Amino acid sequence: MDDIDIVVFQIARRRVELGDSAWLATQFDANAMPEAQLHALFGRVVWCFEGYDADPVELYAIPAVRDFLAAWRRERPHWLFFGSLLNDNLKIMYLSLLRDAAGIGADGAGLCRVSFVPRELGRLLAADLEMADGICERIGQNAAARLKRANDVVEYFGLARGGHR
Repeated sequence: MDDIDIVVFQIARRRVELGDSAWLATQFDANAMPEAQLHALFGRVVWCFEGYDADPVELYAIPAVRDFLAAWRRERPHWLFFGSLLNDNLKIMYLSLLRDAAGIGADGAGLCRVSFVPRELGRLLAADLEMADGICERIGQNAAARLKRANDVVEYFGLARGGHR
């Protein structure tokens, strides 16, 4: 299992609209996974939402997606342990949890700009980083490796320099 580079996990629109977050929570239940599986999946999962490409509303602003992700996170706040930092999918998931996230348009390169309160995101990340750190400790990561992951997450979300992307 150690040769896995990335795991793409598709979440069907139908599951989202049915509010079936319990199914997903069982797929990523770090408490029930053996240590070898946790090692293999650490920082390698990209969650993709199937069936929303044609939707004109940004994913983080769709009420069904917001509700689904909020319910899933309440059950299993393990996203920062499993989630890959190689693309923006994890950012989108966290944006969906924020009360005041609002799109402010796309730039010339087609990148969507979002306004939000960094402090609100920081509180969510702090709680989830604590959970991720506990899982990392469980699988034997030393303090330096755990701190590196936390710093990588903070940088990924653009909070290290006091701003956000």
